[in-house]
Amino acid sequence: MPEQSRDKTFAWPVRVYYEDTDAQGLVYYANYFRFMERARTEWLRALGVEQDVLMREERRLFVVVDTHAEFIKPARFNDELLVTCGLIGHARASFDLRQEVLSTTGDVLVRGRTRAAYLNADSLKPARLPPRSFRRKPPMTTDMSFISLVMNASIAVQIVMLLLLIASLLSWSIIFTKRRLIRRTKAASDDFEANFWSGGDLQTLYQSTARRKDKNVGMASIFEAGFREFTRASQQGDVEPAKMIEECQRAMRVAQMREVDRLEQSLATLATIGSTSPYVGLFGTVIGIMNSFRALAGVQTATLAMVAPGIAEALVATAMGLFAAIPAVVAYNRYADKVIRLETRYDGFMEEFISILQRHARARKGA
Repeated sequence: MPEQSRDKTFAWPVRVYYEDTDAQGLVYYANYFRFMERARTEWLRALGVEQDVLMREERRLFVVVDTHAEFIKPARFNDELLVTCGLIGHARASFDLRQEVLSTTGDVLVRGRTRAAYLNADSLKPARLPPRSFRRKPPMTTDMSFISLVMNASIAVQIVMLLLLIASLLSWSIIFTKRRLIRRTKAASDDFEANFWSGGDLQTLYQSTARRKDKNVGMASIFEAGFREFTRASQQGDVEPAKMIEECQRAMRVAQMREVDRLEQSLATLATIGSTSPYVGLFGTVIGIMNSFRALAGVQTATLAMVAPGIAEALVATAMGLFAAIPAVVAYNRYADKVIRLETRYDGFMEEFISILQRHARARKGA
């Protein structure tokens, strides 16, 4: 049975016999090409391509048109070897393979590259390669790791995965940024509210707030806008209290809208990622499964090993879609709730602050 080499490509075991060695007990260099030929034959068989059936029924054959090898270490009599075979690329009538001869310890003994042409057996002219199952990457690759599934996926599925990865990174960036912003706003509002209700002078509080205007967030920003308008109207002297309070309310409402808009920024992006990512992942899944079944069209005997990698890579797209969507949905719901709670606190503070300003306005009018 075929085994799996260290580079996760198809591999075929070979044992060195006396007939494979020279007088010194080392494998004769030409025999390495024989070992590679055996691996190529088994590789084609695992793809469902029997060369004798191909010759008898379709009058087609494979011919090596270019091969070379780099001899690194020698193999000896009775050694067990693994000869790997991996598809590099293909044209309409030829394909290129990367092959290695490995020891049982994983050392590379020979590294080679082979190009084979597909010919008409009668005219010896190039012919179009057989079934689509051959054109794709070898189905007998048994590496089912996440990285391998992503790297071996079709271009369309890889594009979908890339889009989902970008969406996930964007989502997590927004999540962490929004988390810091809401925590800082809540802490600043708590500190300001404690100072506001401590019984201190509002003018003093306003001056300290105005001095650090660039750092004001939350309630401090709303208070600063309202009290500034109240001070400006008070200095005019002839403004009615009702008009003065109305101007203060308008200023604080604008400041509140600005604060809420700052908190809600990018939440729509989270909602979009959370709602669309599963469908994008499902789109990649459909493409991957379609490619898997289309690849079986020209295979005489279909096995689970031939279709499993394609289905697995398709399901990876679904998993990535869920990975991008779930944190985005959870974060959106959580942060939207926090923003609503802060907005409610702002409304309550504004009502209480307006009551205080009304008392101050009436007192100024009476004076």
